[in-house]
Order: sequence, then structure tokens, then C-alpha cells
Amino acid sequence: MQKLFTTTSIVAVLALSLGVAGSALAQDTGGEVATPAPVRDEIIVQARKTGENIDDVPSSISVLSGQDAELLALDGIADYIRQIPSAILVNGGPEYLADISIRGQGGGRQGFSESATGIYRNGIYIAGGGFGGRSFSRLDFFDVQNIETYRGPQGALYGRNAVGGAVNVVSKRPTDDATGALKFGYESGDRRSGSAIVNVPINDAVAARLGAFYIDQKEGFIGDVATGEGVNEQKYLGLRGQVRADISSNTTVNVTVEYFDSTAPAFGVLGHRTVGRTAAGQTGDAEQTPFISADSRKGVVDIDSTAVFAELNSDLGVGDLTAVFSYKSRDGNRYNEDLDMFLGFQGVDLGGIETDIIAAQSEDFERAGGEIRLASKPGSEVSWLIGADYGTHTSAAIQQNSGTSGLGGLASLASRRDDFVEDLTSISGFGLVEFGVAEKTTLTLEARVQNDSKDFIFTRTQVGRPSLATGNIGESWTRFLPAATLSYDLNDDQLIFLRGASGYRPGGFNTGLDAANANFVPYDPETAYSAELGWKGTVFDNVRFSLNGFYTKTGDVQGVSGLSEIDPTIALQNVGDSSIYGIEAEVSGVLDLGPGRMRWNASAASTNGSFSDGSTITTNGGGLGVEVVDLSGARVNRTRDYIVAANARYTAPLTQSTRWFVGGSFQAEGGGYANASGDTTSITGRPLDHFAIFDARVGVKGDNWQLSVFGKNLGNELYVLQQVTLNDFYNDPRKWGVELKVNIGG
Repeated sequence: MQKLFTTTSIVAVLALSLGVAGSALAQDTGGEVATPAPVRDEIIVQARKTGENIDDVPSSISVLSGQDAELLALDGIADYIRQIPSAILVNGGPEYLADISIRGQGGGRQGFSESATGIYRNGIYIAGGGFGGRSFSRLDFFDVQNIETYRGPQGALYGRNAVGGAVNVVSKRPTDDATGALKFGYESGDRRSGSAIVNVPINDAVAARLGAFYIDQKEGFIGDVATGEGVNEQKYLGLRGQVRADISSNTTVNVTVEYFDSTAPAFGVLGHRTVGRTAAGQTGDAEQTPFISADSRKGVVDIDSTAVFAELNSDLGVGDLTAVFSYKSRDGNRYNEDLDMFLGFQGVDLGGIETDIIAAQSEDFERAGGEIRLASKPGSEVSWLIGADYGTHTSAAIQQNSGTSGLGGLASLASRRDDFVEDLTSISGFGLVEFGVAEKTTLTLEARVQNDSKDFIFTRTQVGRPSLATGNIGESWTRFLPAATLSYDLNDDQLIFLRGASGYRPGGFNTGLDAANANFVPYDPETAYSAELGWKGTVFDNVRFSLNGFYTKTGDVQGVSGLSEIDPTIALQNVGDSSIYGIEAEVSGVLDLGPGRMRWNASAASTNGSFSDGSTITTNGGGLGVEVVDLSGARVNRTRDYIVAANARYTAPLTQSTRWFVGGSFQAEGGGYANASGDTTSITGRPLDHFAIFDARVGVKGDNWQLSVFGKNLGNELYVLQQVTLNDFYNDPRKWGVELKVNIGG
């Protein structure tokens, strides 16, 4: 506890001092205060399911605008998440298996489990399933207006999965202006990219917005051990069409249709096998450097998805009505996976039979959902919101191995086929009321009643082992998720708040288990209750700040463990309860500096926590046999001693018709453990790597064009993101690129 608050006190003071210093720079040297730079544009967020100024919402919220992201060197989800206080990316290898963890929640995860962060697009839940179903895709970050992060449990208004918080990506919508934009880029690793966006007003009441992007990476940064040629090719194609229609003076409808196709490497190509195996006097292969692949085949993941969103907004007089509907169909396939290399048995020959096992997996996923809500008019003496939502999904997956091995256990693994189908039905009602209880003091009450029902069928067949068939099993969970916030206006620009909130992550069913571990098939939900004290507002007319301290108690924590080192079996288990506490500070502002203007943001956070007495987890014991590890008092995995981030974008005149700009971002993390058994045993515990990364972009732009060069991970910092079955997955090394953007109209 002392270490946590010593660390965070330092970083918080540094962050807030940065804001004061930045404001001081806006003053002239003659002692008179110059006209301050205007405060950053008004930011409207949907933290309480209706549009509000971020400064007026008594909650911990971070926003990254699409405009600011354009001036930074941001690419995939990892770059965006590193800009958020108390957020880290739990990466399981391939990009489609990345999870967002906020405030230390979500360390327990596996391929088809629920995320611990609510994943939203334009205010509606979009997560579910295994092939990219627990996070965002590159299409989600295309043509973005804002990326909003609500930290802390958000179950009352956002419902399922919002244990650590929720992230809402808001896309740009059709406008009444005729505009367009083209972008072309080239990046190291022989990566080419291009995008196009056009916005067209059709008549006074109808407008359309069309967009597309394509990324083709020929080589990447991982080379084949024999040829040296790049092996992690990637291709991404995203298409989006939107139509907005004003069907009356009070009602607007927006319909979006999307298609996304991604082809990228699977586990084997990206993982660095650290330890070979020994069998019958033979030693399996291990890879010598992180970016040299010795796989005998190159696994590929191909994901195709189609989505439809329909939104209606109407002024009913008594309140504002919003109705949202979404549908998504996804086809995911992982094939030609070098499973024997992943497990460390490549090259092992027994009885004249060489170990050569190929893994393949597929999923057909379909989800539909809708939400309707009615909110009071802005400025009402008593603010209120009522709503209901409904969602359903079906995930049908097949895991099919093939190949040969002279080792009994692996020979059986080589013939294994797993089939499962999971059906979910979710329904809930929610509401909010806010009113004044004293001068400058406001009370907000929120609540949700939610029911989630899951049906599950799992079968396994394999040579030499008993078959496993669960039959049709089902679970249903109903939760009441309240929240209450008491806020006090210190002045017109600042408020303090005390918030209590709850969040819930549904239970589910493990896949990939044998008959001996059938008792690990189901696991229960986890529920979080949090208390938070916050102070936020503006100072010096141009600096926003927030400072928050929180404590979260989570019951029936879902922990993850591999049950065998010669079998890629991963199981979620309810390990017990945990307590997590931390502190966060964030400052941002706009600064007139020299001939130009700078936008900047800095944040610092620290989290810690421990498992309650009696908490246990079953592990593979480092190959020494399955054992039960006592987690009592152990540090909660994925909590970090510090998470520090800063970014800045500076623009200044170059000539009468051109400007130059520079943008950079810095992120650093340290401390903590990857596994729930972290500091209780040296066999299974793995400390999280420390790292510090700096990215930058510099360029010139005119009224309708922009040319820039950028570098990512300029210090070439390498660290392990995740370890799976003794395979280390690393971050990307140093990269560079050039980008040209051309605007048309507007």
C-alpha cells in the first residue's frame, strides 16, 4: 500500500505540475497575463447514455479525438489503449485475441470467454465470440470521431462485461457538406496502406458517407529461419457505408453497413518458443531470437464479418428518444497451425514416427441486439433516463487437429476434434435519476436489472482417449447492478464526486477439456463493487484535469490457467475474491507557444491489489503435475505499479499557405504479474515486463493536403506481451513510415 501511494503521489504531482507549468507558459514576461488559449473544444460524451459535456459528468472519463489521433503515430488497438489511464492490453498473441484491461480487471481470459471491459460502438454493445469478439477491430477505429473510455464499473448503464469499465468508439456520421479524403502510406516491413472517405449530401434531408481502407503487409518483422524472408504477412480490408435521413423536423435515422476482412498470422508465426522438449533422448526445437521463426508451416487466421447498425433519434417533447439496433455475422478460420512447434516437440521422432501436428479452428458467429431509451430534456430540474435492451448470439466452433506423433499423448492430440455451440440471450432494464439535494450538491442514482442465459453443447472425440460429451447444459444469471454518485460543485469550473458502482461479467463454459477435467467446464460470473473519490475540472481557462482514487472488491474472480504443458488446454476457474485499489491523474490543455499552438495530454496511474484468504487456482505445476496453488494474499495479476502516458501535437505556420507540425507520444509501464499465481511460486509466476515507448510524427500540410513521416518505438524497446505454453509474444520493434493525405472540399 505504501509503495503504491508513494509512486502515485509522485506521478500525480508531476502530472498536475505539468498542467500548471503549461498554463504559466501562456503568460507573457511582463507580468501581465496574456489572453489565454481557448479551452479545448467542448467534448460531448455518452457516459450516461445521453450527450453531455465531459466537464459536467461526475465520473472518470478519458477521450481521444480522431483529429488528435491523426497527428500521432497510432495504428492498431495497442497504440490507442496506451493513451488511456489505468488501461493495458492483455495480448494473447494474434491481434484478434487482444483484451482491454482497465483498473486491473480482466486478467482471467481465454479464447471464447467474456471480456471484462464493455466494448461499444456508437453506444451499443458489439462484443461476443472468439475470433475478435472481445475487443475492437481495425474497422472500428476507422473514420473515428472520438474514443471514449469510462473507467470503473459501468454495469448500471452499460450492463454486462463492464467490470473494469467501458470503451465506446464513436464513428463520424454523414454531414451536409460535400467532402472527401484520400490517404496513402508506406511502412517498414513492406507495408502499404490506403483509404478513401467521401461525404455527399443527397438533398436537404438525406446525406451519405462512404469509406474504405486497405492494408497489405508483405513481410513484417519476423523472418523465416531458413530463408530470412518475412513470414508475418497481413491484409486488412474495411468497407463502410452510411445514410442519414431527417425523416421529420424532430426525427433522424442513421443506417450503417460494414464489411471487414482480415488475414494475419496465427499463434505459431508470432510466438517465440523459448524451451524445447526432450523425449526418448531427443530434444525438440526452440527458437533462438524473438523475430526468427522455425515453424515448419505458417498458420493463418482469416476473419470475415458483416455488420449493420440502425439508429433513430427523436425529440418527443417530453424527452429525447433513442433506439439502436445492431446485427453482426462473422466467419473466423485459423488453419495450418504448427502445433508441434508451439508445444515444443518439433523434430521429436519416436519409433520412426516424427511429431508433426497441425491445428485448425473455425467459428460461425451471429449476434443481434437492440436498445431503446428515453431521456429528459437538457436543463431539466430533475434529469432522468429509462431504457431496455435485448441481445442474442450464437457461436458455433470446431477445433480440428491432424498429423502424427510417436508419443502417446501427442498421438491422441493429433486426432482430436472439439465441437461446441453456445447460445446467449440477454435482456435488461435500466434507469437513472439525478436531482439536487442541497446548494451545489447533486445526487445521481442509477440501476440495471439484467438476465443472461447461456446454453452450451460440447463434444470431443480423439483416438485412444474417452470421448467427452456435455449434453445440452445451461446456466442463467440475474443481477441487480446499482450505482450512486454524490457530486459537489466547488465552483463553475470544478467538481468533486463520490461514486459507488457495480459491474458484472457473466460466467460461461470452458472448451478443450478432457474427461479427467470435466469439472472445469462451467464457471460462475464475477461481480465488482467499487468506491471512487474524484476531483475534476479546468484551471487557467485552458487546462483540464482529473484526479481519482478508487477501491474495487471483486467476487468469484475468473482466473485462467493451463492444465497441461503438452496440451494447449486453457481453463477459467473461479479462484476467490480480490481487492484492487489505485490512483489516477490526467491533465490536458491547449497552449499558444511561439508562432503556433500545442495540444497536450499527460496521465499517470497506479494499481495494486491482492486475493482474499482462501483463494486458490489449479495449475499445471510447471510440468510437475497438476497442483492447487494458494493465492491468499497474492498480488492480483495485471495490476501495474505505474502506467504513465503523455502526448502532444504542435502546429505552426511555415509559409503563408503551409504549416508544419510535430506530434509525439510516450508510454511506460512497470510492475505486476502476468499470472494469478504471480508472487506465490517461482514455477508459474511471471513478472510483467517493464517498458517505455516513444512514437513521433512530423510533417507539413496545406489547406487540403498533409505529408508526414513517422517512427514507432523509436528506442527499439522489446518486451514480452504475453506468454502462452512457453511461447513468448513480443511487441513490434522499431518501425518507420511515410503518409500522404489529400482532402477534397470542406
